[in-house]
Amino acid sequence: MKIFADTGAWIALADKNDQYHNIAKKVYASIQKENIPIVITDYIFDETVTWLHYKIGHKIACNWGNKILGSHMVDIIKISEEQINLSWELFQKYDDQKFSFTDCLSFTVMNLLGINLVFTYDSHFSTMGFNIIGKKDSESSF
Repeated sequence: MKIFADTGAWIALADKNDQYHNIAKKVYASIQKENIPIVITDYIFDETVTWLHYKIGHKIACNWGNKILGSHMVDIIKISEEQINLSWELFQKYDDQKFSFTDCLSFTVMNLLGINLVFTYDSHFSTMGFNIIGKKDSESSF
């Protein structure tokens, strides 16, 4: 089993003022306890450290960037041209949704890797049929 972690999960972990901070800490502790591999994309890494830099500060962004990069549990997928093209098709197809392009990349990577479980606070993942963990305390076990 692997879990995909979206930008919102990392932000919730890093930002003590985030509405999901306490729940995210519990979920992340469960993931670590179970030693479940976490998958992100380089786009998720970019979004996370950029958001943290602008909203909380450079030091926090660097601390979390180093935690993610140094974690033996986190696998960062570098997006390929093929994945960009597949994601662009998806982005264009869903004109009735407010999916970001990064969301579409995440959906594509999850589908290609057969990952159905995502640590996020973004309901777009459930719209696309993925199972979300992290919204409620009861969802912190797998």
